[in-house]
Amino acid sequence: MDLVTGQHPIYDADAARSIDAYAIDSLGIAGSTLMRAAAAAAERVVRGRFAQAHAIVVVAGSGNNAGDGYEVARLLCTHGRSVRIVRVSISQAQGDAAQMLQGAIAAGVPVDDRPDGVIGDVLTDSDLVIDALLGSGATGAPRDGIAEAIRAVNDAALPVVALDIPSGVDASTGETPGLAIHADITISFHCDKLGLRIAPGCAQTGVVVVVPIGIPDDLPIEPSAVAVTDAAALLPARLRGGSKYDAGAVLVVGGSVGMAGAPALTAAAALRAGAGAVTALVPDAIQTTVASGLREAMVRPLASLRPERQIVEYAERARAVVLGPGLGREPEVEMIVRAVLALERPVLVDADALWWVARDPSVLQVRRAPTIITPHAGEAARLLGCDATQIEQYRLRSVRELVELTRAVTLLKGRDTLVLAPDGRLGLRAQSSAALATAGSGDVLAGIIGACLARGADPWTAAIAGAAAHVQAAMDATGSRRDGGIIAGDLIEHLSVLAVPGSPS
Repeated sequence: MDLVTGQHPIYDADAARSIDAYAIDSLGIAGSTLMRAAAAAAERVVRGRFAQAHAIVVVAGSGNNAGDGYEVARLLCTHGRSVRIVRVSISQAQGDAAQMLQGAIAAGVPVDDRPDGVIGDVLTDSDLVIDALLGSGATGAPRDGIAEAIRAVNDAALPVVALDIPSGVDASTGETPGLAIHADITISFHCDKLGLRIAPGCAQTGVVVVVPIGIPDDLPIEPSAVAVTDAAALLPARLRGGSKYDAGAVLVVGGSVGMAGAPALTAAAALRAGAGAVTALVPDAIQTTVASGLREAMVRPLASLRPERQIVEYAERARAVVLGPGLGREPEVEMIVRAVLALERPVLVDADALWWVARDPSVLQVRRAPTIITPHAGEAARLLGCDATQIEQYRLRSVRELVELTRAVTLLKGRDTLVLAPDGRLGLRAQSSAALATAGSGDVLAGIIGACLARGADPWTAAIAGAAAHVQAAMDATGSRRDGGIIAGDLIEHLSVLAVPGSPS
């Protein structure tokens, strides 16, 4: 996968293991060398971020993650910290981990064996906990003593540093099938992990710090996903010359009585994000209302009976169509949805249009033109016939199921915001902002992505670039309003992150 400015790679557990194996088997770096480098990097982070923490407990399980913890304990001890290792394991340390444990003991670090995980008394007089219970290879719910130790650490309400992954978080999916450590800082070794970026796991990580451990970055191992921060770097430049239609025209089909604001926000966002021309096709009853708030867009009435002809007419010059903002669920809307989806144009399907698609997903499956869907958890649940809580618990699994169901590029909204293409490309919005939790925010996102499509970006790129631009606008809006009262219109005013006409990017 070729990365550009504003993207960084993320790996699942299998890919991370492949990186380690390549470093050991092909580059000749000893496993113990990698473990010592990881521990040294982690220990520097701990001393730098928790300079006042003197009494430190390292809670360790078995395997290499425990080995990292043992070596961190030894290094902290040599720097004058009072460190104690608590082993929550019934097995003896093996291989490199055993070597690190012996080094810690030789340095004078006391070791307690607590296989039952009852460690509350050990934590009572401590300043900091280092989590080395379960590594990035662990799957499933923590059990027995490990689960009890996780409960004790969380109950102690002490600062926690997790090594590589908070114990209980699946490094490949972000799922937390049982108890999971709630960390203040997670130190990820060599590479970023998917589970640190996908909800609900991302809520357990605190601040993520990726540290180098002596493995080159240019190994022949493909990342599992990319996180995107810079939208402009992904998009084709607008030409200096040409007409507004050469810059990209967007058709917005939506609106209903009482929902005039939704298509207006979408149209305005598309214009601000770089579309050369935008037409909003809305019911006759709200045309005047929508037009009054859109000076730069064309607003046309849409007949309630046999709307197909108008849709085809207005889509003729559009490079992208956004379907759904405020569309409503009246019976006549179904004809509008089917007419738009019959177009040989890239279409973004959002909001009420997703409600109609959930009744018959085959309308997306048979499309030959590019399609993007942008559901939130509730809309995704309706499409998949499940509860919204399941979507939130199994985010990566859910977005994969949505792509399989619809054969469309799928942007699953949320704190993480995942974008998955049918060809397997997975993108994550690298940043998040509470300011996006406001009415109309999704309509703005739809307009941004529509503009990216109209400018010639492929659907996956348009969706992930739009998501990055959306959150950047929210962050900029928050910075300009000290009272924090952000509304959707503020996002549009701060869409300054996309390439300007004639720019080289």
